[in-house]
Amino acid sequence: MNGINLHVEPNSDPVRKDDFISNTPPFSIALDGYVHGAPWFDETGPRANFNHHEDVDRLATAATCEQVLTAIRSGLFHTFRKDGMPKAEVYVNDCDQDVCTAFFLLTHAPMVESATNPLINALVSVEGKLDATAGAYPFNPDLEIMRKIAWIFQPYTEFRKSGDINRRRDNEFEQIIDNCGRRIHDYMLGKGKELPLDIRYEVLDQRAGYTVVREIGDNARIGMYASGIDAFLAVQELPDKKGWRYTVGRRSVYIPFPADKIFETLNSVDPSVNGENKWGGGNLIGGSPRVTGSSLKPEQVTELIDSVLKAKQI
Repeated sequence: MNGINLHVEPNSDPVRKDDFISNTPPFSIALDGYVHGAPWFDETGPRANFNHHEDVDRLATAATCEQVLTAIRSGLFHTFRKDGMPKAEVYVNDCDQDVCTAFFLLTHAPMVESATNPLINALVSVEGKLDATAGAYPFNPDLEIMRKIAWIFQPYTEFRKSGDINRRRDNEFEQIIDNCGRRIHDYMLGKGKELPLDIRYEVLDQRAGYTVVREIGDNARIGMYASGIDAFLAVQELPDKKGWRYTVGRRSVYIPFPADKIFETLNSVDPSVNGENKWGGGNLIGGSPRVTGSSLKPEQVTELIDSVLKAKQI
């Protein structure tokens, strides 16, 4: 949709609200962690932050794509409008499923603004629940909508699995967002395809209270949770042995695995931490510094997590 411009900054640390307001033009929108903190709307800009990662109850907060769809259907483009046309400068630092869906919605508002649109309702509802629960929502992987979602986001999942995502190149991130958006459009027109879900993973270590894994399939977390793993540390070595990328997750807040305390402890010792490039996320899932990864080895990370769990008497 004309007037909606994408700014991809994969090497940008999450920025603070005041900095975003000061350093971006009017009609700016931040998506899914570009701005640190809970969602907000500043009508004097106008500017908006759609996010569900920091400073929120993860299960009680809609995913970014769900927030955006609700905003569109509630009149977002009555405010984000200039010279009679929709206007938005959209800032992202990732290209995952939530970002791709949210940006598609912003650029295809006339197609999705009707609340009776069953295809977009199904996509956003299922993707939102999967993203909010880090894949832990107990959808049957054999459902048709799950196979369609696997096909829609295949460009991203292959990009992530290959390790190419770690190059953090803005043109590559933008291409993934564009490719997934094209597939969402085909799905909306009834031309979408399907892929079976790959839920494979490898158990590397079984610790007290969590499991250390290597994700193999694009939908490994669905397989992990289905097999009874309630909390995990996922390990991925960065290219050329330049460090590690970790994901820390649990099925829900009702699983005694204190992600916030784990991130706090790891931030206190990880040499890779610098400003907002640090361990963090929501109260269900997060991980190592987004831009650089971590220089801590897996055995160091598990030792630190173990110390947190022991202190909490878990």
